[in-house]
Amino acid sequence: MKKACLTITMAALAMAGCSKPNNYTPAAGDLGADIFKAACVECHKMENGKIFELAADKASVAAIAKKVTEGGTIMASFPNIKGEELKGLSQYVIDNSKVK
Repeated sequence: MKKACLTITMAALAMAGCSKPNNYTPAAGDLGADIFKAACVECHKMENGKIFELAADKASVAAIAKKVTEGGTIMASFPNIKGEELKGLSQYVIDNSKVK
């Protein structure tokens, strides 16, 4: 029982840490691939040559950009990724994901 409680506690703490805002700021002109490697690959690794399996309604630059900027339940927000760098990152995610 103690082991199960410890496992649940550790998982909750790990997830809580992922949902905090991340202060990463890309350099002007950084490419989507470079930003992904610097800010995202720690949590999102490629499997079978793809990053994500995206629902069709989530496979847009606007939807990905919103998720990156605002974060989610267990995903950190990245408020310092903006402008062309945010568009480039969003397009990189779409280009390297499978759309359902």
